[in-house]
Amino acid sequence: MRLKVSLGLCAFLVVLGWQGCGKPSSETPPPSQPSAPVAPPAAEPVPAPAPEAPKPSAKTVTIYRDTWGVPHIYADSDEAAAYGLGYAQAEDRLADMYANIRIACGSAAKYFGKDAKMGDQAMQLVDNAGICQNYWDDAPSELTALGESFMAGVKAYIAENPAPAPDWAIELEGWQCAAVGRAMILRWPIGNVFGDLEHKKKRTGASNEWSVSPSRSADGSAILLTDPHVSWEGLSVFYEARVHGAKLHMNGFFLVGSPIMAFGHTESVGWAPTTGGPDTGDVYEIKVDLSNMASPKYELNGEWHPAKLRMLNIEVKGEAAIQQPTTDTELGPVMDLDAEAGIAYVAASPYFKETGVFEQSYKMCLAKNCDEFYEAAGMLQLMDQNLMFADREGNIQYVRNGRTPIRPSGFDWNAPVPASEASMWKGIHPIADLVQIKNPTQGYMQNCNISPANMMKGSTMTPEKYPDYIYNVTWDTQNRRSERITALLDSDDSVTKDEAMEYALNVYDVLAKPWQAALKTASEKAGWTRMSDQSFADAVKAILDWDGQFEPDRTATVLYKTWRMKCNNKIDTAAIADGKPLSGTDQETMLAILAESINEVQNAYGSVLVPWGDVYRIGRGGKFYPAPGADFGGSTSGSNMTETLFDVRSSADKDNPGKFIADDGSCATMLMFMHKDGIESYTVIPWGQSANPDSPHYMDQGEQLYSKRKMKPTWFTKDEMMANKVSEKVLTIP
Repeated sequence: MRLKVSLGLCAFLVVLGWQGCGKPSSETPPPSQPSAPVAPPAAEPVPAPAPEAPKPSAKTVTIYRDTWGVPHIYADSDEAAAYGLGYAQAEDRLADMYANIRIACGSAAKYFGKDAKMGDQAMQLVDNAGICQNYWDDAPSELTALGESFMAGVKAYIAENPAPAPDWAIELEGWQCAAVGRAMILRWPIGNVFGDLEHKKKRTGASNEWSVSPSRSADGSAILLTDPHVSWEGLSVFYEARVHGAKLHMNGFFLVGSPIMAFGHTESVGWAPTTGGPDTGDVYEIKVDLSNMASPKYELNGEWHPAKLRMLNIEVKGEAAIQQPTTDTELGPVMDLDAEAGIAYVAASPYFKETGVFEQSYKMCLAKNCDEFYEAAGMLQLMDQNLMFADREGNIQYVRNGRTPIRPSGFDWNAPVPASEASMWKGIHPIADLVQIKNPTQGYMQNCNISPANMMKGSTMTPEKYPDYIYNVTWDTQNRRSERITALLDSDDSVTKDEAMEYALNVYDVLAKPWQAALKTASEKAGWTRMSDQSFADAVKAILDWDGQFEPDRTATVLYKTWRMKCNNKIDTAAIADGKPLSGTDQETMLAILAESINEVQNAYGSVLVPWGDVYRIGRGGKFYPAPGADFGGSTSGSNMTETLFDVRSSADKDNPGKFIADDGSCATMLMFMHKDGIESYTVIPWGQSANPDSPHYMDQGEQLYSKRKMKPTWFTKDEMMANKVSEKVLTIP
């Protein structure tokens, strides 16, 4: 019997895991139109121009705030710009910064409880804090200067605003910038090795990305979308900013606690990540001798080697502190143990000792075109991701990125592999070995967490051309989001700005027509008795008349979702999705379930036709607004899964039974138009720039943009920003 002492980190691994007169074909449902990009909110008019501020120098930095509260930071040096960004992040989200550092250092559970325990174990298992501290001593000086200056800006804000610190406050140091970024990166390789240990693959994250070549855009510019779908809590709640220094010009989204942009665009290049990539981690099976726990040993190639025993210090709020032993080998840390058999399972990842993600991100932000960006990406420090990028020269490019071991043949690398000389890695694949394409002939591509073979019609990136572990398509072969955006892009040979924005914010359910067709057939063949009930007939008509859009005002949607979910594993949902006929029994069952759903919705809401936005809401702090979009499903086969492109997932509102609050999905959406004379971009986030409930920017974007499927201009140039600023602050740097 196997005695498991694994750290059980799987719960930690919920991750991030990112043509105008051509019209959709008759087989592609017309999109519901969002409003045009939003001008400054009426509630915050642009004030008269303020007196000209002193020109920033290397010792000063100016923080402008626009009408949405987003900081635009201007300085003559990158270090001064980092100082201003640290100050701005602290002003908006200081408590989140402290929390992110706690998460990165493996000391969060003491303050946030047992839900953070497994994350602490993971970060301590790979010694994230210790490795980053050691790295900082020898890191390139331009990087340490950015990190130290960023933290100095945070401290300057704290000194000026001596409000009580949260319990989880921590002493701030420059190396923590690297630790926060590395903590995010490590989620993926840790997930890879646990997938091998369990010998199964499952969905680990979702996001959208797509790009259009100049040949298929209305104005001859490349277009790029990035749209991560992640939790709206924790490390993945990104921070939006525009930063202008000497060399660095960044417009996009940052981790809270880092001065380097995670994704977005510079003056020349934009990029987008989504979950999916090569297999970058393995599990080795080794023999161990635990007869003397003070001096454990493991066998490799017929020789016994000493293992390093260390203690993980785990403190959980409301529980007694514990010291948990773990063992390190030259192959990696032990993650599971069969003590009776004397077998240990070792996590092997090329990321566990790597420290270059901060440097690679910096180089990506300095790239002047796709070629330079590709060269920076070749450091292979980013986690396994579908990385898509575009530049002002009109290039669009993709690489299925990841630091991928060169594995010897003859082993099943999806399961634990016996450690021996024969099974040792032979190095790391260079980026040129990975799945990739530049400027596809189709003139567009997308990867919404799917196989490269499905990125566009007629894709040349097919699995037989690559080793299985490089292609590595498991859970991510195809999905509804991919089907929808491919249909839209492939049918549009001149994409306009308005069309691109609609595609980014699209809330059409591709399963609507198949389910409507199945319902129509069932009601005609098996439902003549039920259709004599007027309320039942009215409900059927409402579903059949629905346009498939999950807009807040659509009244058939709550009933439709309730009915769909109750059909899980009770009828052949795969047949419906594939447009195949149901059996007579399934038709009768479908109608009986619809009758149950009608009663359930009527009893819960007082009406069968309740607007989607009355039940599904977006907000926080007592401020809630109708939510668009949907992400729901089930069934054993996964065939009953609905995901709209503008992806909004919700959880039950504990205070209001029957209501739901959006808390996951599209969270940092950015649409980029790569004009030759500059990049024009638009963004939207679910809540607001500030985490302060008293700030006017606490829920303004949720109310005025996200709820209404609108985006705001980023005003990346100085002239645009000055026309839309509401405040400015000049900081003198000591």
